[in-house]
Amino acid sequence: MLKPETIPGVAAAENGVVTLDGADGLAIAMTPEAAAETGRRLIAAAALAATQATDELPLD
Repeated sequence: MLKPETIPGVAAAENGVVTLDGADGLAIAMTPEAAAETGRRLIAAAALAATQATDELPLD
């Protein structure tokens, strides 16, 4: 299982494209529409994850 990242990614907009840079070289470019939907899905998943038990996640 992957270790969950604790540092948020950095989003930016340039020339009509949304970019997301994260840990370990993560880099993605999206259309504004794809970025907006991804954002909604991330917020929904984060809300659900916050209600779940965290003792199952390996933190080291």
